[in-house]
Amino acid sequence: MPIRRQFDERAIEAPDIRLGRVEPQYVRVLTRLLAAHALAEKLTAQGYQRVLSTIDDPELRATAEKNLEEENRHAALVYRILSELGVSETAADRMMITARRSPSFDAPRYFAEQAAGELDLAMASVSLDMTGLIMIGVNYKESSYAPHCRAAEIILEEEAEHDMFGAAELGAAVRRFGTEAVDRSLREWLPRAVNFFGPPGSGFTYDCLRFGLKSKDNQELAELFLVMLEKRLTKTGLQMPALAPGYPCALA
Repeated sequence: MPIRRQFDERAIEAPDIRLGRVEPQYVRVLTRLLAAHALAEKLTAQGYQRVLSTIDDPELRATAEKNLEEENRHAALVYRILSELGVSETAADRMMITARRSPSFDAPRYFAEQAAGELDLAMASVSLDMTGLIMIGVNYKESSYAPHCRAAEIILEEEAEHDMFGAAELGAAVRRFGTEAVDRSLREWLPRAVNFFGPPGSGFTYDCLRFGLKSKDNQELAELFLVMLEKRLTKTGLQMPALAPGYPCALA
């Protein structure tokens, strides 16, 4: 049975929270959700910064630099929403210390700390830009918290080109490195990408759905991502790796 939303889309503004018109649990869940969103944007920006030092192709570098600029801008946008709630960037990141080490942050964390070269760039575009667009487009753009809705609209408009870049890079990677090398990299990255949506059926997600801060459970988003990715892989001559059921996601 679907969870009934307590608040409609864009029903809550920052003054409603500052004036105590919303229950404290809503504020706690919202703050944690925004902190996770901001950190994901920040780590993705750090990944683009890192990978820029490992690629030489001028056209590829130009696109990566553009993506880096936009990811930094999007992180700042979400941190600004948090600041309106009295939560600083430092405090928000501190809230995410444990979550940052969880499977759901494996993809952005790896991109920020270890990624190198064109192949990792292509995989990160699939694992972060594609998943991010699904998460933001399906969930955040219909949030009951109006400032998050407005931020989602801005991010979706700017990051649509990131996803197109990722699709093109996947095909270019096959041509440059060969199907076998891309398959190996895909098997390494795919579980990270699926885990990025988070555990299904968690209490936190239940609260997000109840308060109208999300529209879909994490499992639904992960399944949508896999359907879309398989279509993209088929066009590129690649096969979807088999995945074992359960969270955290792993290869079968």
